[in-house]
Formats: sequence, C-alpha cells, structure tokens
Amino acid sequence: MSLMKTLARRIARKILRGIVTLSYDDTGIQRLQLKTLAGDVYELPHVQQYGLTANPHNDAEAIALMTDESNGVVIAVDDRRYRLTGLPKGEVALYDDLGSKVHLQRAGKILVQAPTKITLDSPDVHATGNITADGEILDLSKSTGIAMSKMREIYNDHDHQQRVGTPTNQQ
Repeated sequence: MSLMKTLARRIARKILRGIVTLSYDDTGIQRLQLKTLAGDVYELPHVQQYGLTANPHNDAEAIALMTDESNGVVIAVDDRRYRLTGLPKGEVALYDDLGSKVHLQRAGKILVQAPTKITLDSPDVHATGNITADGEILDLSKSTGIAMSKMREIYNDHDHQQRVGTPTNQQ
C-alpha cells in the first residue's frame, strides 16, 4: 500500500460521521452520544460557537474529529428535518423545530417569527423609528389591560370647554 493511501486512511479514521442518540446538556460542555455509520458508539464533548448553543434532537447528524481511538470532539450537528432551506446567498437564520426563527434578510430586514409569543424582557425598550401594529396595543397589560383603541374612544368622547389659562378639568 502506498504511503499516500495509508495517510488518507489514517485521516479518514479521524473524521467520523454519526447520528445523535443521546445528549447531556446539564454540564459546562454538552456531551453527545453518537452512533457512527460503522455502528460504533462514542460519547464525546460537543464544541459549540461562543454565544450560540443548541440541544439537538436524537437522530440529528453529527461530525466528530477523533484525537485517538476513543477520544474526540463533535464539531458540527445538523438536522435536515428542521433546517430552513431556500435562503438566498448571504442570508442567515436561527431556527428551531417548532417554527420559531430569526431571519436576517438581504434587504436589510430582520424577520422574527414565533408560533405563540415573543417576550422582550428588559427594563427599557427603545425604538429609533416608527412602530406599526396590525393588532391591538395594550397598556399596562398585567394590571388594567386597556387597549390603545379604548383609550382613543375615551379621549375622543371627552368634551368640555376650556378657557385660556384654565386647567382642562375645569369648565
């Protein structure tokens, strides 16, 4: 056997393709159990990008780099059952299996979709431009839950005469 073929086989044995059979996501680094296409089973750490994390479903596909016969790291996991397809070149999206997504579109738009609810948990939310809503806007929804349309009705029905320099609550 030639030296090049021997080297190619050694490199090929260092790269494994497998199916996720279990995941352990309760420690500092996630661990995945993989069953390789050859039928071998490994439990390996899954190295993820800083700031991004995911806990894959069983049967997701994975690529691992092996440092020796039993040690290595999972470097990529994909799940073709849920992956968004048909994105134009250059677009980026975060997604899950339930239909939630954040989609950075080519036209400079960001589309955020959630099947049930989006929560902004912050003491202050600032928008530098207009805000448009196709549905109702509720004020103090945890207490009174008064809709903006109801506030407009109250304001529009408010009639009184006002003299210059006199507070509006006096007639």
